[in-house]
Amino acid sequence: APYTWKLVQAMRSGRAIFTQPPMPIKCAGAPQKAMYLSADHWRDNGRNDIEIEFHNAGPVLFGVKDYVPALMEYVRKYRIDLNFGSKLVAVDGPARIATFAVTGADGEVRQARREFDFLHVCPPQTAPDFIRESPLAAESGWIEVDDATLRHKRFENVFGLGDACSAPNAKTAAAARKQAPVVAENILSLLDGQPMRAVYDGYGSCPLTVERGKIVLAEFGYGGKLLPSFPKWMLDGTKPTRLAWHLKAQALPEIYWLGMLKGREWLASPEHVEPAIQPRPAVA
Repeated sequence: APYTWKLVQAMRSGRAIFTQPPMPIKCAGAPQKAMYLSADHWRDNGRNDIEIEFHNAGPVLFGVKDYVPALMEYVRKYRIDLNFGSKLVAVDGPARIATFAVTGADGEVRQARREFDFLHVCPPQTAPDFIRESPLAAESGWIEVDDATLRHKRFENVFGLGDACSAPNAKTAAAARKQAPVVAENILSLLDGQPMRAVYDGYGSCPLTVERGKIVLAEFGYGGKLLPSFPKWMLDGTKPTRLAWHLKAQALPEIYWLGMLKGREWLASPEHVEPAIQPRPAVA
């Protein structure tokens, strides 16, 4: 990040390319945060000759449609050229040429080469090799868990959470916050011979920093369902707000260090279901 910021400050003109690889990745908003903050800096400093391109391997700007209108306002404000279905496949650093595999409307894939003066690369991401090559992995390479209970689908005494589990959620710290109590409660229930009642709803959060001082606080669960932590009158996550910026910059670090990591955070209490999910005998 310090090196990227150094390059952003030094750039005066030319073409800046930002990339986003195919899902799943750590946080779908992360590659865009770098782009919006860089564009905001260039705009504030009158560097209007910088041409900004965003190459997203996916088909949309953001997977949850409710947040797209606010993001599109900034795309227009910063004059960003959006390129969907455009996956970075090679970089020639000395020549400053990036090669993309571009999927057209007809489904055909062609290669496109773009010269650049600045390139921000977010690499493709996988589970660690020791997981992908183990019996714990699903065909996708991630730990094969039930999306709700986070219990392994084949190994009954194994649970998974965090970045390496197969649950189809945004793999963020916010997701791990919600998953950890679910796993803890369900393990304790099984040890006591009780049904598992705690379920994970797919909650994840991507605070999209769209300019210095404003954030679009995306909070959502499975199927793109909005799961805001605050009432809309207090904080509307679908719009850029200064309150979300202060929450991210000042409150969340305290919640992380003093709440989440110490297991004492009331905001992460899991949902419970009835009828209960019955326990299965653990495998030794």
